[in-house]
Amino acid sequence: MMRLLKRAPEEDPADRLRRRDRSAWEALIGREYTRIFNLHLRLTGDREAAADLAQETFAAAYESAHTFAGRSKPEVWLYGVALNLCRNWRRSTAQAEPPDELNDDLPDPQPTAEEIAELKERSELICEAVRRLPEVYRRAVALRYFMGVPATEIAESEGVEAGTVRWRLHEAKKRLWAYLKPGLGEERQDESGQDRELRLAP
Repeated sequence: MMRLLKRAPEEDPADRLRRRDRSAWEALIGREYTRIFNLHLRLTGDREAAADLAQETFAAAYESAHTFAGRSKPEVWLYGVALNLCRNWRRSTAQAEPPDELNDDLPDPQPTAEEIAELKERSELICEAVRRLPEVYRRAVALRYFMGVPATEIAESEGVEAGTVRWRLHEAKKRLWAYLKPGLGEERQDESGQDRELRLAP
């Protein structure tokens, strides 16, 4: 009688990263280097700093691999490491952080279709506005709209409820529109007479 060979269970990717498996780390770097570099570039506006921070991100993640609990995907954890380094870079370069609490008397974001089209052509304008956000909102925007991470996964990585992340994104968009609106000229409405919502693509 032939014995059935049992297939060995696949090793958890989190375990491989925690024990610094070389092939697992090479695969992660290969998948995510460009995205990490672009994240830093958008948040710093400096290509040289972005390249340095991208290298530091993987080095710091590798050194702290034992702290990766596996609650979120490896790339989401990596983005968190990148954002922490970017925050430290801002502090070390004496770039003033805006206060965590800003005036709440801000209108909901309501750009028109024409303004949305203009924003798409002026990505640096958006990135500059994101850099001016308080840290908690900047992290949420960077993860959701720059890296395309779902709100539920952001919540897991940040240790908060998904509703908290959605609220932070809503507040961030209000502040972004307050920053962006003056530079986009006179407000216009769409064909239905309604203002449109500010949308940021990943």
